[in-house]
This record gives sequence, C-alpha cells and structure tokens, in this order.
Amino acid sequence: MSCRIGMTTDVEKRKGYWQNQYPNLYGWEVLGTYKTKTEAQQMENEFARQYGCDSHPGGDGPEHATWYVYKFSY
Repeated sequence: MSCRIGMTTDVEKRKGYWQNQYPNLYGWEVLGTYKTKTEAQQMENEFARQYGCDSHPGGDGPEHATWYVYKFSY
C-alpha cells in the first residue's frame, strides 16, 4: 500500500486532481484544518512521518486561509 499526504485550500478540486493521477485512489480523508499555510505545512510533514506516506512540501496559496491536510492511499 502506498499513501500520500498533502495540503490544499480546495479539497474537492485537489481530490479530483489526485483521482485523475491515481484511478485506484481510496481512503481519502481530511486529517485536519488549519488557519495558516505554515501550520498546515508543519502538520503535513508530521503526518507524512507518522504514516510513512509520500509528501512533497510547497505549493501555491495564501498564508492566511483555511488549509486542509489530507491523506489517501493508492
């Protein structure tokens, strides 16, 4: 089983993107919601270590927004 952790401000759009990349995607879940990009990035890193999932820090988006950290398997 492979898994990925990521973060986004638009959960449905991001989930759709990953479903195109990984047609066998399953187990999508939002692990947490955060008020800043910095906090979300810290949690993405922590969850990636905790679960042993792939993660690629970075990306576009405002510092202050509702950020979601998600996990899925494929």
